[in-house]
Amino acid sequence: MTTTAINDISDLARILEEHPEWAETLRSLLLTREMLDLPAALARLTELVNDFIREQKETNQRADERMDRLTELVNDFIREQRETNQRADQRLARLEEAAASSDQRLTSLTELVNDFIREQRETNQRTDKLLARLEEAAASSDQRLDRLTELVNDFIREQRETNQRADQRLTSLETISRRMQGQIGRLLGAAAERQLQGHLDVVLSQRLNLRRAVTLKSINLGIDRGLAEQLENAQDNRIITPEQHLQVRLVDVILSAVDRETAAPVYIAAEVSLTLNRNDIARAAERAAILEKATGVATKAAVIGGRIPPLQEAQAAEAGVHIVLMEDLDIEEAGD
Repeated sequence: MTTTAINDISDLARILEEHPEWAETLRSLLLTREMLDLPAALARLTELVNDFIREQKETNQRADERMDRLTELVNDFIREQRETNQRADQRLARLEEAAASSDQRLTSLTELVNDFIREQRETNQRTDKLLARLEEAAASSDQRLDRLTELVNDFIREQRETNQRADQRLTSLETISRRMQGQIGRLLGAAAERQLQGHLDVVLSQRLNLRRAVTLKSINLGIDRGLAEQLENAQDNRIITPEQHLQVRLVDVILSAVDRETAAPVYIAAEVSLTLNRNDIARAAERAAILEKATGVATKAAVIGGRIPPLQEAQAAEAGVHIVLMEDLDIEEAGD
């Protein structure tokens, strides 16, 4: 083995070229352990950064999915609210102002959501360029998404409460309207009865194919004493309940007659209203059934009114309730 003298750096370089296996030994002598481990640490750091990037992309994907679901929820609610507003417009013209207010609030919400989506997309683009701030940006995005979700849920709950209050007001208005129509109908019925001057039984007999008709109760006259006693006995014998007894006493017109077709005794129980609706028809049928149960005499139900919509006319025919319009109560016919 020859000894090689090293006089300068070129001698060292030449010797390392001749003996490359010495380079590793020389490197371990010259470099610290930290510098020797630097390539492996850099590789681990690169892998960690790649894992973080992949994880953040998955986080962004989940955020996009949540945004899609939220958008779908908002769209469904907007569609449902528009349908509700349309039904409200049909029920009452005064709800137009409330519907307009709802549309404005929905428009504001849509703009807020669109602004948030655009801002979130810009945030995601910046996130791809700024790895060090990804975690903070993602956390901020989740918080904003949670706040928006809470805002949307609060609005939906508030709007549903508003709709419920509107429905309650509509129901109250409809109840008042029905009461007013019933009162006006009874007033018209009373006026018609006064005009007929005691011939109401004759007119109804012609319309319902009766003979020997006698008025036992009308709007202007109290209930016949004999019929009242019969109802009292039916209640005492528990054939009808006190509530049913009261329902019969509330019938607007009651006639006793003979059916021309069957020659059998029959009662007529009639309700009077300005515009005949399904409640008038149902009430007439129900009270006629109670009167028949209490007396044991076949009872026909009838309604007397100023007009009746086609739908209610079909309902009355199906329920077997006779219809007599005010225009049919002709004094001249009654006198003939």
